[in-house]
Order: sequence, then structure tokens, then C-alpha cells
Amino acid sequence: MKRLLLAILFSPLALVAQKNYPQLMDNFMSAHVNVREFSGSVFLMQKGKVIYEKGFGLADREWNIPNTIETKYRIGSITKQFTAACIMQLAEQGKLSLADKLSKYISDYPKGDSVSIHMLLTHTSGIKGYTEMPAFWPKAALALEPDSMIALFKREPYDFPPGTQWNYSNSGYFLLGYIIEKVSGSSYSDYLLKNVIHKAGLKNTMVDRIDSILQYRAKGYDKDGNNWKNAMFISMEGPFSAGAMVSTVHDLQIWMKALMENQVISAASVSKMTTPYKNNYGYGLTIDSLARHKRIGHSGGIPGFNSYLGYFPSDDIYAIAISNSSSNASSVANGLASILLDIPVFTPYIPKAITLPDLQLNRFIGTYTSPNSTVNIIRKGNALYRQRKGTNDIELKVESGTRLFYADGSDRFIEFEFDENNRFLHATLLNGAERADLIKK
Repeated sequence: MKRLLLAILFSPLALVAQKNYPQLMDNFMSAHVNVREFSGSVFLMQKGKVIYEKGFGLADREWNIPNTIETKYRIGSITKQFTAACIMQLAEQGKLSLADKLSKYISDYPKGDSVSIHMLLTHTSGIKGYTEMPAFWPKAALALEPDSMIALFKREPYDFPPGTQWNYSNSGYFLLGYIIEKVSGSSYSDYLLKNVIHKAGLKNTMVDRIDSILQYRAKGYDKDGNNWKNAMFISMEGPFSAGAMVSTVHDLQIWMKALMENQVISAASVSKMTTPYKNNYGYGLTIDSLARHKRIGHSGGIPGFNSYLGYFPSDDIYAIAISNSSSNASSVANGLASILLDIPVFTPYIPKAITLPDLQLNRFIGTYTSPNSTVNIIRKGNALYRQRKGTNDIELKVESGTRLFYADGSDRFIEFEFDENNRFLHATLLNGAERADLIKK
């Protein structure tokens, strides 16, 4: 009997069962707080049980008020799934069709008869994203009317013929909000509140406004060298239906559960929202996997804030992180989920840059592809950069002869393998718990 008891106690199953997950998560979060200065709130639930919830850092640095799980944050592009749910409701009611063309709602929109609502939902319309346009940012603080906002990008050349490719476009989701208002006869905010937010049972979620007074609101911050500063001011009329919402980590879990359990829209509509179209993107949601664990989620970024909402349906796990310091919330949320799933997790540290001779530096240059991304590495002078169309170049610094790291503090690395003649063999993109094999073109 004693031998049997010892065998059970020291079996692999027992060792897993004895893991102190909250302690492991505390250790992980301590590294993010101390190394990456994470400030925000996190929430992890599995099978209806709260596994980990905690606030870190300060909601208000001037009054020294800490973040808690009740803190309200701007959630940026997580707004898009709420917008998509509004569209699906209106489609269920027969008030619009996903096949409707943009020209039906804006008669003079260039190529509007080639762009469908489905394309706007899936980022396949080719319409230029206004946040990628230098002309937008000087106006970001202005409370522009929807017609004025649309006028900013309406005449811009398309990125590609509608429906042929994928490119993330805030303009597409702004147009969806405009369509919601036109079809429903209500403001986007009012329609969302009455038909989606209340229906899902959310108490701390809303569209933000410049005149809103919100209890437990977090201020957004950025780092300027070693000093904290208030994030740039941006009027919520710009983000609108693409990114203007405020919520809490707990409300986002309630929201995702309500959505997945068909409390807001029908099962058929949820199925359409969670179907991976081009680039694994559904309707306001990304559908992919973390180490073979299916994941449905989305990230959000808006000046001073960063957010991530993830749901693992097969494991019944909800992982949410929201930051008011522009920290990488995606790495935090997916790292916590990885700990619970017994997946090796990256603990952040501060890498040190070294210099390499030209020959060794040049062997990193090239275009690398994975199923979900392309990494184009170029050289400017003695420095390497990640180049991507529509975004600013990000410097890649050398940590070793086979490892580069992103200089933006995002905990992203690229590991290379070369043969004895310096010929490329293999590369891996590392992003928190994420690992993606890269093929060189």
C-alpha cells in the first residue's frame, strides 16, 4: 500500500496536479512588472473558476491610485468584435445583408460597388486604414463628425483590389459604425448599449466620450526615455466603432462568454464571426492557435493603452490583460494562459546589444515568411530594421550571432540557424509564448 501511495505521489500526473499555478503566474507577472514596467490588470478563468486576477501599477500616477480588477481602461480594437456583433444582429433582422455593397450606404464612395460588408468585416476591402495616414494624426485630437472622418480616407488609393488580399484597416470598421447608424436610426453608442452591452449583461463597458465621468477610470501613459508622461490626447470620435470602447478585464470575460454562448447573436452568426477567412481573421476576431490549443481573440492598442482578450474553447480558458502603460498585453495574457496549459513561457529580460562584422550582419538580411506574417529585414548604415508596408520600420538589434531582438521593448526575438559556411538554414520568430517558423524567400 505504501509503495502504491508513493508511486501515485511521484507520478507525472501528480506532479502536474501539485503545480502552484498562482505562484508561477506571480513570478511571471513580477518579471513583466520589473523588467517591462507592466501597469494594468489581468484576469484568467478556466471552467468557471477564477485562476488568477490582479492589478499592477498605477491607474493615476499623479494621485498614486493603483490599478485593480475594477479599473476601467480604453480597449482599442477589441471594440471591433462588438461592432461585428451589431452588424450580425442587423443582418439577422433582415435590415442589411453581409453581401450589401458600400455604395448602398455611401452612394459616391469610390469603387463602393465592389466593396461588401463582409469585406469590411474581414479587412479584405483594400480601403486604406486612416491610422496609417500621416494626415490623420494632426486631427486625432479633434471631435470630427463621421462624414469628416470618412472624407480623410475616402479618396485614398486602395491598397489592393477589393476582396483579393488582407490588410488591417481601421477605416473599414469606422465605415461599419456609420452603416450601423444609418440602418438602425440610432447612434452607434446607443445601439451598442441597448442591443449588445445590456444583452450581454455588462456593467462596466461603454463607448468612451470626452465628457464621460467614469468611476475607476485609468489614465493612459507612455514612457519618454526614463520618464513617464501622459499619453497623447486622442478624441474618441476618431476610433469610433473601430476602437472607442472602455471596459474592465472581468467585463471582457463576461462578454466573450455571452458571445460564444449565443446570448447576443445566433449560433449561425457566431459561427460566421469565428470562421477564419484570409489571414485567420473572422469578423472582429482572430482565429488561430497557441501550441495547438485553438484560440479566439483580439488585441487592442490606442495611445496609452494596450489590451488582449483571448478565449481557448477546447480548454474553456479566458485570458485577458489590459495595460495603461502601452505594455505588450498580448504577451502577458497568452503567457498566463501558457502557464496554465503547461506550455513553456518566455520570461522577459533586458537583452544587451552587441556589434558584428559586416559579413555576419548581412546574413540576416532578407524576406522571411510564416503562415501569418512576413518579416522583411533590411539594413540602414550599421543597423538592421524590420520593414513592413504601412508601418514604421522597427530597429532590430543583435543579441548574438544567431539572435536579433526588436528594439521597441516588445519581447520579440528572431532566432537564426546557419551552416558552417554562413548559409541560412532556419529561423524562428519568438513572441512571448508564440513561436513561428520562418521561411526565407
